Amino acid sequence: MAVDKYPLATRWLHRIIALLVFAMIGLGWYISGLEYEDDGYQFLRQLHRTIGLALFPLGLAHLYAHAYLPRPELVATLTPNQYLLAKLVHYFLLYVVIAIPVAGYLMSGDNLVILGGYKLPMLVELSKGVRKTLFEIHELLAWLTLVIAALHAAAALKHHFVDKDDTLKKML
Repeated sequence: MAVDKYPLATRWLHRIIALLVFAMIGLGWYISGLEYEDDGYQFLRQLHRTIGLALFPLGLAHLYAHAYLPRPELVATLTPNQYLLAKLVHYFLLYVVIAIPVAGYLMSGDNLVILGGYKLPMLVELSKGVRKTLFEIHELLAWLTLVIAALHAAAALKHHFVDKDDTLKKML
């Protein structure tokens, strides 16, 4: 079924996830400069973990919406390389919103405390070395996401202001 816009659920998931991802990257970057003993460190770490865990079901919902709800076609003026790049970027952003929280959860081990002081159970016991690798993956994916999401937003603005097509309007 051909549609002119993304469904409302998809548009809202896109906005909420984008806002939370950019906030989480900023928060994670800020926390990384704090010491364990600094005022607010524990609260900010718990906030980061709470929002991160909330992103997981939002990411699943967005993936579900992408798979099962109707979507408009990409603009016909894309070259084959642009089309491929657009698809790769969309799939990266869909899956990374799931992968980053999973890595964050797994790297935390038995120290996963969220807002309110609630300690979440550890479902899988991993060695310190594996958790360190997961931290590095978590951090790398966050920075990649920042760059790719910024380029994704820039491409949407280019489509709107330079190409004057309806790519951006489909998501608004």
